[in-house]
Amino acid sequence: RQWGAVRFVWNKALWLKQRFYKRSGTNLSVIHELKPLIARAKKSKKYAWLKESDSVALQESLRHLDKAFTRFFKKEAGFPKWKSRRAEQSSYHCTTVSVGDGWVRVPKIGKIKAVTHRVVEGKVKSITLSADATGAYYASVLYEDGLPEAEPVQAVYEDEVVGIDLGLKDLVIESNGHKEPNPKHMKRAAKNLCRKAKAFSRTKKGSRRHEKARKHLAKAHKRVSNARSDSLHKISKRLIDENQ
Repeated sequence: RQWGAVRFVWNKALWLKQRFYKRSGTNLSVIHELKPLIARAKKSKKYAWLKESDSVALQESLRHLDKAFTRFFKKEAGFPKWKSRRAEQSSYHCTTVSVGDGWVRVPKIGKIKAVTHRVVEGKVKSITLSADATGAYYASVLYEDGLPEAEPVQAVYEDEVVGIDLGLKDLVIESNGHKEPNPKHMKRAAKNLCRKAKAFSRTKKGSRRHEKARKHLAKAHKRVSNARSDSLHKISKRLIDENQ
């Protein structure tokens, strides 16, 4: 419901901007003209269900739309797209948020069970709830730990510098002669992705099998992405530890 409200606010604001610009050439301001409409919509019978969602998350959706248009006019990105319930979902929360052992708390929802990967030691600033196309749920927590910032390295020694060449047969070839082969598990994941893509192409759009095959294909894409990220993270971690 929270993600549905965020999607609705984004899509409605995008539709209003397009409609007014086509009819009268008026470019509505997302922050100054569309943002006050959220409070008016909550008072109406048709859109009273927006009260059940976090107001900050709805306002943040408009800020994201405003940034998207700014990047579009600067030619840094394409035109903002419509949000779909089948794509990735996210909502931003920054008030009355907290994290504990095995849970996160956000407004209008309360405590949510979570597997915390590290202990949050400091003041929680914001929490972003998200879900990918496979249906996996995540909570990204931003907090202040109060620790001083790391100082940059002042001196770099020649024997602790390495050159890297990206090849086809080997993934990484270092200047010291070390070669990092292409991981085999990525090849297996890529073959599995091809099988899932063929199965998805055979299904009829709008059917239950089509939706089921779409989730299987999304999981295969995620498996390939995770395998690639895992390999690259391990290599980069080793290179950083061994060199400056």
